Amino acid sequence: MADTLSLYDSAFKRTRIMRQGDLTQIVIDGGGAFVVTTQDFMVVRKWAQPKTASQNAMTDRGRVFEQFSVLISRPGTQAVTRGHNAQLEKLAKAMKQGGYDLGEWALPPDLKHLTMAKVEALQPKAVEKAVESPAEADNPDEGTPSP
Repeated sequence: MADTLSLYDSAFKRTRIMRQGDLTQIVIDGGGAFVVTTQDFMVVRKWAQPKTASQNAMTDRGRVFEQFSVLISRPGTQAVTRGHNAQLEKLAKAMKQGGYDLGEWALPPDLKHLTMAKVEALQPKAVEKAVESPAEADNPDEGTPSP
């Protein structure tokens, strides 16, 4: 008699689970990716392991993924970004600290400012160079008198 498959094993079949400190990223083969806190992942794992899987892996995946109350997903992922904005902002900041490019993730409109921080940090330097370049081009010999 074959062993029964747990809901956890069925849901995370054909996925890669990558833990990076307080963050856990789940990459679904051909189905996108999402990030949750490692603590939330452990709670969901503990919930899903003793449950028996159904015959449909997609249904099992949906049942397990809906247990995550806060997650940030890539566009087109089965699990959509969800959670309270304060929790999402905290998760997004942790992702940014962990080296994630937030521009690749589906953040709600209220949190788009987190993706722009990198661009705004570079913008003043680009403006300074643009201001310096035309002045140098107009007056290449600024210190010498005109004939």
